Amino acid sequence: MRHLLAALLLTVAAGCASVSPTVPAVALPYASWTLQGRIGVQAGEQSLSGNIRWQHRAEADEVLLISPLGQGVARIVRNAEGVTLEAPNRSPRRAPDAESLTREALGYALPVAGLAYGWVIDYLQYAADARPRKLVVAREGLEIRLVADNWQTE
Repeated sequence: MRHLLAALLLTVAAGCASVSPTVPAVALPYASWTLQGRIGVQAGEQSLSGNIRWQHRAEADEVLLISPLGQGVARIVRNAEGVTLEAPNRSPRRAPDAESLTREALGYALPVAGLAYGWVIDYLQYAADARPRKLVVAREGLEIRLVADNWQTE
């Protein structure tokens, strides 16, 4: 009987003990990373979808856009000289920054270097390490959906 009472008291006392809350992981900024995933862009009546491979370094970026069938659609390279857009069967285009280049080539500026005012960002899902897994970036007339299937940091 004594043992039963002691076990009951321990159980009740343990039930009153507080549990430390789980703290979500905080995503750390990395100077170099590679993202592989899927992208969808809706701009007015135009839309495209495919895969994306984005390799970022402090001094340079390389973004490859690939069709759902695996063919290269575009390659965007940013370095100290500016930004270059290469597409099959087209002459390379160059500009001082990505926004100018995409505005010239596509008719609208994509937020490659960073998101400026006027963009609405919805983080739909996070990975275990707190990096965004699914997100939507939008402003009037343009919506970009990104699903990050794989992040690698260096």
